[in-house]
Amino acid sequence: VSTQSTGGSSLFLMPGLQRLCLLLIFLHVCNGIRERLNIVDFGAIGDGKTINTNAINAAIKAASYATNGANVYIPQGVFVTGAFNLSSHVYLEFAEGGQLYASDDPTTYNCIPTLTTDSGFCDYPFITAIGVQDVAILGPGVINGGANDPPGHLVEYYNKTTDFIVPMEWKFPGCSGYSCRPKLLLLKNSQNITVQHVHILNSPFWTIEILQSSFVTFDGVTVAGDRRWPNNDGIDPIDSSDILIKNTTISTGDDGICLVAHTPDAISNVVVRNCTIASSSAALKVTTFDKNATGPISNILFEDIKIFDSNRGIAIMPRWGSGNIANITFSNITIQTRYFSDPWWGSAEPIYITSLSESSSQPWHALIDGVYFKNIIAQSENGIVIYGRDDTGIANPIRNIVFDSVQLTVDEWYGKWLRPSHDWRPAPPPNLFYAPVDGFYVNGVFNGKLVDSSVTYKGTPRNYWGICLNETNTVGFSKERFLCTEPQKK
Repeated sequence: VSTQSTGGSSLFLMPGLQRLCLLLIFLHVCNGIRERLNIVDFGAIGDGKTINTNAINAAIKAASYATNGANVYIPQGVFVTGAFNLSSHVYLEFAEGGQLYASDDPTTYNCIPTLTTDSGFCDYPFITAIGVQDVAILGPGVINGGANDPPGHLVEYYNKTTDFIVPMEWKFPGCSGYSCRPKLLLLKNSQNITVQHVHILNSPFWTIEILQSSFVTFDGVTVAGDRRWPNNDGIDPIDSSDILIKNTTISTGDDGICLVAHTPDAISNVVVRNCTIASSSAALKVTTFDKNATGPISNILFEDIKIFDSNRGIAIMPRWGSGNIANITFSNITIQTRYFSDPWWGSAEPIYITSLSESSSQPWHALIDGVYFKNIIAQSENGIVIYGRDDTGIANPIRNIVFDSVQLTVDEWYGKWLRPSHDWRPAPPPNLFYAPVDGFYVNGVFNGKLVDSSVTYKGTPRNYWGICLNETNTVGFSKERFLCTEPQKK
């Protein structure tokens, strides 16, 4: 039995990015009528217990044969399933109250070879779209990875002192360390993907990975994971281009949105707009981490974003590779950060830019060149940290950085786990040590500007407060209309 529905792909152009021509998002002509194939008609049972992998795969296979493409429909109910892969021109459509719940049986997952050199040979994702085009995941509805849902599920133990969960590592072959947990959604070597109005929850590992793909849109998506759970990143575009993330809410233990270079492929033309993010790590992060990370990261725009109750707000922190990071804009962003316990990398920095090597055998040797901050309002328990270290012969590796209308209030607003420090992790020790809270700590910058900006120290004076602007080892760093009264100390 089939009913009718309309397609769910979306067309977007990325404003603010110079383009030589218009980009055609649709490769599939979607003016025809699409079938809707209900997984129940293929034998699925939404009782929260039955494993429905075969039924869902049968529905996807039937949809892939439809002339105009088809929607695989998830009706109301909780449908437990193992891993499955979406085909080209197939849309996964959820009813209100429809839920896919990831099986906790490792035998229902498949090895997907990884690109990275810092983990095992295999990933074991839940839902994949590999080598496909014109695919959509459409809400309302839920994709649930089951991490600590119900409470204790997939949990090895909970450290009450640090408020930190140690997850259960799965018995997968060909994996190592933290990679022995399933990711929820992997988009790999694919184009023209839309994810819209769906709730993606409780991932045991990275929630969404966009790998070597292009023309991908996330719109109105909710990503939520236990804030005490490590490695459950929200959305990670890796070696991908032409990505739009908008109107999306993310709350995770690990990074909210993390752009990562792992290969010679470039990361370019990424827009993140009108999102709300909370993270026990970094809300927004840009990094390189692989010996093969030689491709550049460039032409990135983050705008109209609210970051709250996070460890780090904005982080650019390459550690391994040789591709430059350039032409990144952060505009109209509010930030609220606080200290978290030691297991989490970060020290309540609203903005954190560091150029460091992971180790002597895992070096970073390139530039961060051209980063622009405009209209940033931050309330933070620590100050802004910019540190470019000459690890591999490149002096002042952070270059051409502008802070325009950045208003920072240093405020002990939360007050737990206070540990004023510089946190360089992952980097050789000493990588976590006491440091006073300066408004701006700027070290190793070539050509920078601080204009129409301010720092205010709020509340009872603290003995760990530093100075408004701690500037060292800089060349051509200028200040115009920078307002700050040096803080009193307790």
